[in-house]
Formats: sequence, C-alpha cells, structure tokens
Amino acid sequence: MPAAQALPSQRWFDQYCRNLRLQFAGRSCAGAACLLLASLLLQSPILPFLNFLIGSFAILAVCLIGTWLLHRPEYCLQKLYRLDPAFAEALQSSLQFRENPPVSLTTNIFLERFEKQLLECLEAEEAQKLLPPWRTLAGVALSLQIIVWVGGWWLPQYLINQGPTVAEALQIPHSYRILYPAYLNRDSKVFSMLPNELQIPAGSRLEIFLEQGLPDGDQSAYRPIQGESQPLQWVPQQRRWRSALTPLETGTLFLEWRQQSIAVEVIPDLSPKVIVLWPPDKYIFDLSQLQVKLEAKDDYGLHQILLRYRNESTETLEREIIQSFEGDFKIYQESYLWEISATPLRAGDNVTAWIEVSDSDTFQGPNVTLSEKFRFEVRSQREFHEYILRLFRKVDRELRDLLSVLDRQLVVETTDQENLIEELLNFLQEEANYDQLLSDGLQGFIGELRFQLRYYQRKREELAVPPS
Repeated sequence: MPAAQALPSQRWFDQYCRNLRLQFAGRSCAGAACLLLASLLLQSPILPFLNFLIGSFAILAVCLIGTWLLHRPEYCLQKLYRLDPAFAEALQSSLQFRENPPVSLTTNIFLERFEKQLLECLEAEEAQKLLPPWRTLAGVALSLQIIVWVGGWWLPQYLINQGPTVAEALQIPHSYRILYPAYLNRDSKVFSMLPNELQIPAGSRLEIFLEQGLPDGDQSAYRPIQGESQPLQWVPQQRRWRSALTPLETGTLFLEWRQQSIAVEVIPDLSPKVIVLWPPDKYIFDLSQLQVKLEAKDDYGLHQILLRYRNESTETLEREIIQSFEGDFKIYQESYLWEISATPLRAGDNVTAWIEVSDSDTFQGPNVTLSEKFRFEVRSQREFHEYILRLFRKVDRELRDLLSVLDRQLVVETTDQENLIEELLNFLQEEANYDQLLSDGLQGFIGELRFQLRYYQRKREELAVPPS
C-alpha cells in the first residue's frame, strides 16, 4: 500500500518496527564499542590507527546488517505477540485485510469500524505504543564510537611518546626495565631514559629494548670497577632487540649510541643483625624453662630464626624453629620460652646454644648471622632438691647440738659453731630459691631455724652474766 494511503495502524506498526531496529542497533553498536575499547587497551603490540579504524567500521557494518536482517516485520509481530497477544492479533488481522481488500460494501463498513476500534485502543493504551528510547541509545553508541576512534589514535601515541623515545645519535626508539630479585617482592620499574646515576639491589636485572638493531662495532658495555668489561649482547625478541645484564659489582654502563655513561651502584643485601639476652640463671636443670629475649633486624626481610644447640658430650646438633616469615618482616622481637624438658638434653650434659637468623636473599644467600654462644651444664632438679634437704638436716643438727648445751646450763664458747650455722643458713636461703620442688613450708622453715639461732645467742648471753 502506498505511504500516502497507509492507515494509522499500518503507520504505527511501521514505526514500531523501525524503533525496534534502532534499539537493537544502538545496543549492538554500544556493545561493539565497549569490546573495541577493551581490545584497544589489552592488545599488544598496538595496532596502527588505520587498521583499527577499518576494523571498527567493519564491526559496525556487521551490527547494522544483522539488525536489518533480524528485525523484519514478521519478527516484530512475534515480539508484539509475546507482549500483548490480543492487541497483536487485532493488528495482524487489520494488516491482512488491507493486503487483500474485500469487494463487499458490508465488509468495508466492518473493516472501517474495526480500524476505528483499533485506533481507539492505540490512543487509550499508551503502553501499547512500545516506543523504546532509541535516541538515547543512538547517542550513547555514537559517543562510545567517538571515544573508541579517538582512543585508537591517541593511546598508541601516548604509550610510545612517554618521555623521549628517540636516541640522540641514531634516532633509535628505546626503553629500559629493571627486574628486581624475587626476595624483594617488588614490581619491575620501567624507564624511557636512564638517569646518569642508578642504584639497584644486588641480583637486579637490567633489560634494554630497541626497535632496531645497532650498527656493527657498537662499543656499548658494562664496566665494573674491578674486572673485565662486559659488552652488551643483543638478541631479537618480538620485533625488537633486547639486551640484558645482571651487574654483580658497582660499575659504569656505557651506551655508545646515546653517548651516555650511567654510574651503577650495586647495593648488596646485608646480613641480618641479632641481639640476644640469655637467662641469668645460676643453675639450669632438666626441668627448667628459660626465657630467651631476642631482637632481629634485616635491611630487606627476615626469613627464619632458629635456636641451635649442641650437646658437647655426644656432639649432636639440635635446633628449634622460633619463627619463620613469609611477608616483608624487617624487625622482629620475642621472649622465647625454651623448655629443657622438651629437648633430648639430660642431666650432666654440657651444652652450647646460640641463635641463628637468616634473611630472604635467594640470589647469593641466604645471609646468616649467629649470636654469641651460651654455655651451660644441665643439672638434675631431683638431685638438687635432695641436696637442699641435706643442707636442712645439717643446719638442724647443728642447732640441736647448741640447744643441748643450753639445756645443761653450761657456759661454753660456741662462737665458731654459731658462725658456721649463720653461713649455712645464708647459703641455704640463696640455694633454696633455685629448688622448684621445695615446698612453701620448707621455705618458711629457714626463718624458723634462724629464729632458734637468735634464741640460743640471747640465752647464752644471759648465762654468761654472773648474778649480782
């Protein structure tokens, strides 16, 4: 039917089909623009702008052709059926009648009334118009395409033109990268131009990339302070030339094509430092618990702290893991409880102990530092307890002998015996502090013995004074 004679229902359906096409085309173009933008950011190496532009137009053409082929009137009518079956049925009937107009006057009158009812339905139900926001979608799609086209031209220029990229002598684009050793857990660093002074940790790898090879006879090399010069070796890699070196000593990197000398200082990984305070215990028993206070430091990172000890009697070497590190721990402090009863050491063993600290240097290490040695003899707690009990009995016997003299009312010179008992009590008081098996009652009995000694001395003085 000509456009001039098209009925309102036919015009509405044509507009509905056109809006569906525009909506689908906008979505497709927006999705294609996002994919192009993602591929532009992820692709390596960057495509030339002309190739990228041609690819972009090709994807747009595929989206538009697919939109036209998919959204034919039959498909649009099927979608309308899924949304409103009654309205779609009435619209399809009206379109079929107009494609094959009847010759009967009565039928024409019926069709005019049917068309009138259909128009009233269109005017009453705004939701039936199903007009998508195609203008917004078209604007978003066009904006994304502009962003993609601008990005396709600007991003390669930005990635290439970060700083000076043309060598001074031969106009050779270049870049540099420092790969740090794994134990530093540090990301690599990229330069567009190397500074005249460079400090790198030991084990770092310096890589140089050129877009074209150097002429024969190039004298670029790394010259350590001591040792022979190391010429740069170039190998092709992904349409570029690469040279790599791992400086082991401080020196100078000379780049002939740039006429540049870079002073390279190689910073070695220092050994960790450790400070240990060993327990000041006079006796160490087979049941003792020793408090070992330590502090460890490293310039990059600690790896492990061990307690090492050697039994001098059997020449066996043992160890206990105090702490292991997986992160970037540069300082660590601890008061470690060393339980002798949990070790293979026994009473009578002579022991040499020390703390061993290692760092996380996997290049030339690990670097290990040992603390000062701690030597001691393991004693039996049970035998020491019996020894303390013998001291108690001895002091008690000596006091009983003195008190027996007092009972006989004898005036005897007992100063030497008193001094001996005083010394035994002082010694017993000190030694009893190391006996963990001694009960509180026996600890208090030392004071009772001292009281008895004082009582005897007062009574002896009273007997020595003659009656007036």
